[in-house]
Formats: sequence, structure tokens, C-alpha cells
Amino acid sequence: MIFNSTKMLYYTTMIIGVMICVSSNNWMMMWSGLEISLMSFLGIMPSKNSLSSESMMKYFIIQGTSSAILIMGIMFMLMEIELSSYIMVVSIMLKIGMAPFHNWVLSVIDGLSYECVFVLLTMIKVPPLMILSYMNMTIWVTIIISLVVGATMGINQNSMRKMLGYSSIYNLGYLCACISEVSIWVIYMLIYSFMLIGIITYIKQMNVFYFNQVMINEFDLKLKISFWLMMLSFGGVPPMLGFINKLMLLELMVLNNQFLILLVMIISSLIVMFYYTRSAYMSIMMSSISMKWNFFSMNRSMLMILMLNITFLSLMIFSKSMY
Repeated sequence: MIFNSTKMLYYTTMIIGVMICVSSNNWMMMWSGLEISLMSFLGIMPSKNSLSSESMMKYFIIQGTSSAILIMGIMFMLMEIELSSYIMVVSIMLKIGMAPFHNWVLSVIDGLSYECVFVLLTMIKVPPLMILSYMNMTIWVTIIISLVVGATMGINQNSMRKMLGYSSIYNLGYLCACISEVSIWVIYMLIYSFMLIGIITYIKQMNVFYFNQVMINEFDLKLKISFWLMMLSFGGVPPMLGFINKLMLLELMVLNNQFLILLVMIISSLIVMFYYTRSAYMSIMMSSISMKWNFFSMNRSMLMILMLNITFLSLMIFSKSMY
């Protein structure tokens, strides 16, 4: 992606909109920050993909509808109507693409570049999640639905983008489970963003869009193993960085005596772990021609991302034990 002046303007105003929404102390300024980030992201979405214009239209309609529902909930709150908080929660769930309002994410994500996919799954979701944390409401039914939908519907997916979309829906269940603890879900979002950058970096390096392309193409063996390790981190295997997210949430659920949601989290994480590692594992085991191990086939930034995923978990646990 070429960073021309127009793209830089849109990115700047999008970050300003996110900051306005996060730092505001009244509902109207939060809504204004949401609209600024929405309009700025629409300018970033166009790409060479033939579906980009369709994705822009779908995203605009969904976000406009959710913003209208949100402003209606704010008006009902000022009128002291009891259902106002639930109306606002529904609008936020529609805005972030949480199950059962998740279908638009999967159709929009097909027409975006991988850079826009990263922004859609991370930065754009921060302001609605901050509004949800201010409301101090935890909807356990939708959290369980998101965990189940994200875990089960991603099994039969062949598209890399659809896999990232379903993993986002699954991680939203984890995020909303700890939405009352701002420090925990912010750390969760930062670690998830870092892992998503790593996955997208490897996908762009291999220039693949579907899982079967990883299996049938003869990439360098070290690149395949590195991609597999990144998938393990994304799924939350204990030696990797991604495990710290699940460790924080599982510990919080135990402290709050939320054992039902804890059981759903553990079972769904096993299913998610299966489809994260399936393609990378098969690409290594089914490789008929293994290329020689070449330490210069990857650039330094990709090796740094891989090493941080492997070693950063132990550093964070060590720093926690120092308190």
C-alpha cells in the first residue's frame, strides 16, 4: 500500500476520532469520535480488489444503522427509559461485529486489503469497546454465542480472511468477558494486535489467500515452520505469547467464580486451536519436496516477530512475579 498524502490524512483523522472517543467524558463526543473514525476508515478501504466498493457500501450501511441505534439509546437514556442501556449494547455489538450480529464482518472482509483487515479487526473496535466498558454491562449470553460461533464456524473455512474474521469474533467473546476490567482488555487487545500483525506479515510474505495454497506451494521449510509457530501463538499454546491472553482471562473467570463461561472458553479454545494449526501442520507433513534450510530466506523483522512470540510470555510472567 502506498502512503500518499490522502491516505495519511485519513489515517490521521481516524486516529484522532479514536482518541476523541476514548478520552471524552460525555456521550455525544463519544458518538462524534465514532463517526469521525467511521468516515476516515471509508477513505482507506478502496483497493485493487473488485469487491472493495461493495465492502465499502456494506460497511457504511451497517455502521450508519448502528450509529443511529446508538444515538437513539442515548436519547432514551436522557429520557430515563429503562431499555436505553440494552439498546446501546445492541448497537455496539452490531458495530464491532459480535455474534449474533457478525455476518457483515465476513462479507466486508473479503473486499479489503490485509492492511485494512488489520485496522478493521483492531483499531476500529477500540472506541465501541471503550463505550461498552463505561456502561459496565457484561452480556454473558452473547459472549457464549460469540465463543461458540467463532470456534465452530471457522473449522470449514478455506479463506485466510474468513479465518481471521472468525478468530476476531471468537476473541471478541474473550474481550467482552473482561470488559469491566479496562487494564486487562487493553492488554489483551495489544497482544492480539501484535499477533495479528505477525500473521498478516507471513501471509503477505507467502502471497496466499487460501489455506490450500499453503499446502500445494513449495515454500521454504523455515518459512512454513515459522508460519506454524505463529499459528500456535495465535491459538494460545503455552510456550507462545498468545497464551498470556487466555491465562489472564481464565484467572479472572476463576476469581469471579464464572465457571460456566470458563468451561465454554476452554472447550472452544481447543476447537480454535485445531483450525489454527491444521493448514500449517499439513503443509509441513504433506510437503513432497523439502527445500534446504536457508537462514537468509526471511528478513530480520519476521525473525524478530517470531522470537518475540516465543520468548515474551516468560518475560511477562517473570515481571508479574516481581510485584
